[in-house]
Amino acid sequence: MNIVILSDLNWEAHLRSVTEREVADFQKSDLEISRYDSLLRYYSIIQEENADMVLFAGDVTGDGSCGHGFHYVFIMLLKLLENDKTLSAYISGNHDEECYYRLVNEYVEGLQYAQEISNQTAEILGLKVLGINYYQSKSKTQLKKVLTDASEEYDIVLAHSQLKRRIRLFELNTDYIFTGHYDRKLLYHDSTAYVSLDNDAYEISYAVIQKSKNSSDLIAIKVRESDDVTISLEEKIDHIKNGIRSNKLSINNVPTIEIDPIESAPLSALTNGRRDYSYLKYIRGIQYQRSMQTMQKLKAKIELDESDLPLNEVLRLQIINNYRISESMIEDYLGNVL
Repeated sequence: MNIVILSDLNWEAHLRSVTEREVADFQKSDLEISRYDSLLRYYSIIQEENADMVLFAGDVTGDGSCGHGFHYVFIMLLKLLENDKTLSAYISGNHDEECYYRLVNEYVEGLQYAQEISNQTAEILGLKVLGINYYQSKSKTQLKKVLTDASEEYDIVLAHSQLKRRIRLFELNTDYIFTGHYDRKLLYHDSTAYVSLDNDAYEISYAVIQKSKNSSDLIAIKVRESDDVTISLEEKIDHIKNGIRSNKLSINNVPTIEIDPIESAPLSALTNGRRDYSYLKYIRGIQYQRSMQTMQKLKAKIELDESDLPLNEVLRLQIINNYRISESMIEDYLGNVL
């Protein structure tokens, strides 16, 4: 089974003008028209990865840049998947305005292969998928209720979460966590594979699971820089709850670049004109994982050992090229301990 996860779609600005009539008349052959270039990019990824299931982790109808929606072009994508009989599910993000998001949901009521799963559990191809949208994740009260009520084991948690709340997602009994909204990471922590995704006007980041019943799963985070270049990082997930970290980045599926030197390189060496590769420095989430381990131990009142980061080193630890762990992030999880 192949599963593709997309998030923060950031449609091209001119697609705000797509109309309901345009949706009704739309055919797959229309993808040859340059107007639909960004729609074709997403659809071609899904096709190339031979997806049996596609999950959308929020911000599917808006990018926050204006008060207008991209709802009809997202419906076009769902319509393409429906015609291919490819199962899909989606949740809302912080840029999915209710008036536009509601129109998508109304359209989806007439589809057989698509569903909205914000704040609910769905069984898709035998997998239990829990959807946690942005507003449920943002509210400490609502998120606490989700964690308290979650008595079952999930295969996938699909979220659109603020950075400071993501550590709480690891309290769920799940094999995979995917979150949109911010950052690009692939790591394995607490017997759970974790991927965070975001996109911009130039690049598409997405995740792929090649899931097997009888052997190890493969999970990858991929960044499509252009129609010709895709950078990916892959991790092997054994069914005995063990993850094997990759040491190489692949370009177009060819293992090419050792990632260890990138992680030790200065940020200035990872920026080239308008292209910013600084996310590669943090893509394996080594520092982020160490910070989570410290905070989780302190939360559980487990004594730190010499391999753990002391809390004073967790504070202001850089885990993304433009973000260091803040006092408010620590206090959100641990309370006032600083």
